[in-house]
Amino acid sequence: MKIRKINIKNFRGVKELNWNLPKADVFCLIGKGDSSKSTILEAIRFAFHPQWNLTFSDSDFHQCKVADSIVIEVTIGELTEEFCSLDKYGHYLRGWDAEALNLTDEPEDHLESVLTVRLTVDKELEPKWMVICDRHPDGVPFKQGDRNKVSVGLIGAYSEKQLSWATGTALAKLTEAQSLNELLSNASRTARASLDADRPISLKNFDAAAEKSEGIAKRLGVPVLDAYKAHLDLSSINLKVGGLVLHDGDIPLRQLGLGSRRMLLCGIQQMGLGEGHITLFDEVEFGLEPHRITRLIKHVREDKRGQYFLTTHSPTVLRELTVNDLYIVHSKAGVVRVIPAYCGGLVAHEAQGKIRSSAEAFLSKKVVVCEGATEVGFLRGYDDYQVEKGKDPFSYHGVSLLNAGGASKIKALAEALKLLGYEVCVVADGDAEKQFSPAHEAELEGKGISVQVWTDKLSLEERAFQDLPWFSVIASVKLAQTVPSLTVYDNVRSKYQKPLDDDVGNWVESPELRVAIGKAAKGCDWFKDITRGELWVQAISPAFDDAGFAKKDIATKLAKLWTWAEHV
Repeated sequence: MKIRKINIKNFRGVKELNWNLPKADVFCLIGKGDSSKSTILEAIRFAFHPQWNLTFSDSDFHQCKVADSIVIEVTIGELTEEFCSLDKYGHYLRGWDAEALNLTDEPEDHLESVLTVRLTVDKELEPKWMVICDRHPDGVPFKQGDRNKVSVGLIGAYSEKQLSWATGTALAKLTEAQSLNELLSNASRTARASLDADRPISLKNFDAAAEKSEGIAKRLGVPVLDAYKAHLDLSSINLKVGGLVLHDGDIPLRQLGLGSRRMLLCGIQQMGLGEGHITLFDEVEFGLEPHRITRLIKHVREDKRGQYFLTTHSPTVLRELTVNDLYIVHSKAGVVRVIPAYCGGLVAHEAQGKIRSSAEAFLSKKVVVCEGATEVGFLRGYDDYQVEKGKDPFSYHGVSLLNAGGASKIKALAEALKLLGYEVCVVADGDAEKQFSPAHEAELEGKGISVQVWTDKLSLEERAFQDLPWFSVIASVKLAQTVPSLTVYDNVRSKYQKPLDDDVGNWVESPELRVAIGKAAKGCDWFKDITRGELWVQAISPAFDDAGFAKKDIATKLAKLWTWAEHV
């Protein structure tokens, strides 16, 4: 059985969620922290909880408002014949259109037959599971045994129980044909018999105390039917199903490392469950090295009988999945949206490439689309400068920097990210109007995307060397001279076409020399990688305290960018 639709109301951080799922086997939920990714997994688990004693508290209600009931509705397809029979839930079947992602109340031949399970919890904190449809809104109870048959398993941070035969675990499902309670009762009786056989030695002192107790009983008139002796009380040593756990030799597997336990549980959940399974994997990367993440994701993608819901904050996981597996979760005032990553407007291979090269951006709330590596490094350096001044960093505001890889790719990438629900800002050079024009800039602004382009059709390097105080210009040139592969003096001399002192410190400021330095920096790639971009800002950081520089184009646009990061 597999999930087709999820509706959640008033559950923890989710005030409302309506999610129609495409026909797929892997759903990896990504997005910034506190967007309710884990809550979605918990809602699925609760809807099919295999035990009757599921406990709730006031904190499980959205904003603790117990007057508004928790309602979790999960619609499942690929039903077993048993669930479709009239003796079970056949009267409650509905229809699911996989193409239109639409649920209709009447089952039809061209639609998939599905059932909607509703879990409600009111202020009395008593969960009620029902199978419902519009034709029978009161529904019929969804029994504990049937919830268990859906085979929903959560692999979370605490998973020791799942390596036992406790009720509802994957191991318990694999051995349903055998009565574990009878087996463990016999084990208790065997322990009692074994101790009795060794009584003369192991219980000698205990029986002596029992004999004295017998004498006291007789003196006090307490009836003695046979003779007092020390023995095991079966009711006290009764082994529970959860006490039977998986071992490697004599070592319980609960002692494995966290990552190994979680990988093993993922395999057990799949193994032997002929009707399929729904596996919920929270923070899939937790406790695993990158190479084992790769192995686990390959296992997940190859399992066609199961349906997997993953959450992650790991770029490694994103790079191992395809764009079709990724779903971005956004939450605003408790209203949660789940947006497929493939719907953003980029063609599939472009989106896949950006996810693999800049996965961190897709795990954030706000994205600054930078034209190239120079801009990324420059803004990282500017972020460090602001932190040194006591400001909160980009990361605090949920901002990631994304390298667009050229001016021609900026517009499509920014629009795609906006469609995916991210707040977007663009930082671009002004020297490539054929690739990114004022018309493109205006179009993006009209879609709510902030755009910062350097004036006078200049690149970042050219604009900076026009705006920076002269002492920062000289500091920039000296920084470039530290790169062995660069011939900085020759670069500038070829653009200046005038006599130039060999010692940079003796250079005299002039408009022509500023232009020459800017062209040399741009044309000869002085700062064309992220590391050198960061170092450049470190070298010129004293300029940001200069009152004159604060009024220049580059400083004012950086200030606007920071305001956007803090307040949007």
